[in-house]
Amino acid sequence: MELREWATQILSADTLEDKLASPAIWTDQQPGPPLIWQEPVRPPGMHFSRRGAKEKLPAFHEHGDSDKRAICLHRFAGHELLAVEIMAFALLAFPEAPSAFRRGLAHTLREEQEHVRLYMKQMARLNIVFGDLPLYRHFWRHTPYMRSPVHYVSMMSLTFEMANLDFAPMYGSSFAQAGDAESAKLMARILADEIVHVGFGWRWLKQWTPTPVSEWTLWESTLAETLLTPKRAKG
Repeated sequence: MELREWATQILSADTLEDKLASPAIWTDQQPGPPLIWQEPVRPPGMHFSRRGAKEKLPAFHEHGDSDKRAICLHRFAGHELLAVEIMAFALLAFPEAPSAFRRGLAHTLREEQEHVRLYMKQMARLNIVFGDLPLYRHFWRHTPYMRSPVHYVSMMSLTFEMANLDFAPMYGSSFAQAGDAESAKLMARILADEIVHVGFGWRWLKQWTPTPVSEWTLWESTLAETLLTPKRAKG
């Protein structure tokens, strides 16, 4: 399957099964012209909700309650599904990107699909189904300003995914203290994968940074164009 076809399938899928499906073998011989998606198709019951100011994650001291941990896992799974879609968006929006970048992005996308499945497994153990709670637009709010592969790595790899380098161990430690070893183990897996994903973005940012500009300057300036700041990279 061509990467373009796979990315289109993900963004147009109205079932979770199709959004999480990945080809055993893919090619990238026909990336085609740039294609910009305004918003993904979502499965029934998984449409975007408007997030209220009071809809915050349960506090750490509440994690002893399995229902509260399930809420956290559901929110995290929602973020992973958003990441899957944004990576598909980038494959379609930037067909002219270096082939090595597109291969790395496709590999990362596959791992994000697996993260969704892993979260769903833990949610099932805690008696919740993906889609039972509201899901939010979040990352998609910034795609109108994501105009190049540099914008992608600045926003996704080095901001949203980098924040997980703080969030994953924080929540993993809290889940472990609550006696939920399975959820804690999952957060450790997420952390290990996200370290690699951040490294992917860092390597490409360095490659794309022109002399004498610093990587920080390029990151901060392109990040600002997506209406974000470096503060969002900290958990």
